[in-house]
Amino acid sequence: MKELSKVRWQAVVSRDEKSVGFFVYAVRTTGIYCRPGCRSRSPLLANVEFFNTSDEAELAGFRPCRRCHPADPMRLDQAALSVIAVCRRLEAGPATEDLAALARELGWSLRHLNRLFQAMVGVSIRSYSRAQLAERARTTLRSDLSITEAAFEAGYGSSRAFYAHGATRLGMTPEQYRLGGAGASIHYTTLESPIGIVLAASTARGVCAIKIDHDEASLIAQLVTEFPMADIERDDDELYDIALVLAGAVRGEDGATKLPLDLAGTAFQVRVWEALRAIPIGETRSYSQIAEQIGEPTAVRAIANACGANPTALAIPCHRIVRKDGSLGGYRWGIERKTYLIAQEKVD
Repeated sequence: MKELSKVRWQAVVSRDEKSVGFFVYAVRTTGIYCRPGCRSRSPLLANVEFFNTSDEAELAGFRPCRRCHPADPMRLDQAALSVIAVCRRLEAGPATEDLAALARELGWSLRHLNRLFQAMVGVSIRSYSRAQLAERARTTLRSDLSITEAAFEAGYGSSRAFYAHGATRLGMTPEQYRLGGAGASIHYTTLESPIGIVLAASTARGVCAIKIDHDEASLIAQLVTEFPMADIERDDDELYDIALVLAGAVRGEDGATKLPLDLAGTAFQVRVWEALRAIPIGETRSYSQIAEQIGEPTAVRAIANACGANPTALAIPCHRIVRKDGSLGGYRWGIERKTYLIAQEKVD
């Protein structure tokens, strides 16, 4: 679950009154939306949809709850009103929003406003801004626009900013993934490289699989097995840019970790994969270092399992994970490939 959604869900479960005004939640099975502090029966997470405002929930066809009256005006103190104003600005604003100027406009220093924001919303102003941009990007990517056009339409100032901070995780729902990609259209391409044939597959939202083998037919068979209900077809032209990035990654160049991804995984796996994508090129980390980084110091074995479940080689660089003593350990795609990739990345 994305960080912001996780914070909002916790506010719903705990009936956190401090979150009132920052968002509303709707329950698909009832057609009703509520404030996070509503005393009505707690819904199932699978049936919940979050909206920034009551207007958005009503435009989506939901009715206001008669118990918590989420559409009624609220009496809030100045701090809460300021934080809500920041939320609304970031939900509609570009990535170039001058946060310091916005803080001054609201009568606060940026440092103090960020403290208030973190306390009330549960994430930093910067994280909230990136979450809103990513959500707009996911919407625009569903249109007929190219990826670059969709990034600019969403509010990113450059394609580089989009690849660095855009919608890079959990696009395909776990339910859809579990059904073998039912309803998904997946295109793939292959390229020859010094470590064998690399297959890259992508939905409209991002890369969903990167596999390595010496046999192309075997790679395609693996893709079909993983997504048996999806519409899968080859499209070398559409994925040409992705193939170039991956070819560069095999040569030890940076870029693959910034590709937009469309993955399904547990919350723990996603945290591990994000930590792996943050390892600088040319460096390695041990399993225990990653465990400490994500706040799970005793989860070394689970870290290893998450690395083994990595569906996108190179884009999630699990080859940069080594044992505590510096030895290479295992690698899903073969220890020889891991050795080669680490050596290439350390070349000056």
